[in-house]
Amino acid sequence: MARPVTSTRKKSPVAPKRRVASVIDAEPDAPEVEGSADAVELFRTRADALRPADVLRCHADPHLAYHNAVSGRAALLEARAEIDATGLRVDWARVEGVESLALAVVYAASRVSADPRITGEVRAMLREARPLRALLLSNARTLSLIGRCSPAEVARIERGLGSVDAATDLVDLAVLHTDRDLLGTGSAVTAAQLKRAKALGTDLLKKIRPATASRARTRTSGQEAMLALRDRLWTLLVQTNEYFERIAGARWGRDLGAHVPRLQARYVAKKRTKKPTEKPVAPTG
Repeated sequence: MARPVTSTRKKSPVAPKRRVASVIDAEPDAPEVEGSADAVELFRTRADALRPADVLRCHADPHLAYHNAVSGRAALLEARAEIDATGLRVDWARVEGVESLALAVVYAASRVSADPRITGEVRAMLREARPLRALLLSNARTLSLIGRCSPAEVARIERGLGSVDAATDLVDLAVLHTDRDLLGTGSAVTAAQLKRAKALGTDLLKKIRPATASRARTRTSGQEAMLALRDRLWTLLVQTNEYFERIAGARWGRDLGAHVPRLQARYVAKKRTKKPTEKPVAPTG
């Protein structure tokens, strides 16, 4: 079971970032789902029964988690006969019910007051920032393999999660490319993209983390109660996805991530496909 999360820290030299194992952002233009109040009531008793020490703080994108959970369920149900053949006893009702649980998380999260720093303008900037960060990071990783920069330096930048981290990474990656002269031959990044990354990251940091920003948040008692319920429902969803991973491990072994993505996975892990065997051609003549 995952350990309870009590805080989010910026890049730690001793805590490596957890890599996602697969994907579900294959359809980035898919519409966001709406949560379900009925689903919340369906899982409220189980959520309230969790021990406080086991409850995880939800710092995740609930819509992404929904799509990933539904994708994992589809993979397991498709392989149900093969999984049953392994002898593993599976609670298929729990597998089939994950969509309702994910909808409960989406609903509860939508009822919690949003971070006032994340405006519509900032969201648009973040949509531009994330693929740009991915491009610069991929380029730096590739060039580090041939000694043009330090792999440890790239790994340091890659650690961390969240909007502030994404903005900081853009600036750090732009500086890395400039200081280590990573443009030119063998580089997939242009000077214009580098300039944009530095400017975008700097602007984002000013908007998300202004010097005078107060950390104080004012919530009503109802919002505080929904916040606590959101975290409990999220914990149930995390536990269910871990259950999915155990089932997938029995069926696909180390390749489980290609079938059951982690809840916040954002990149596509291609499934291995068997190469078709060619039928021998009878000699002629």
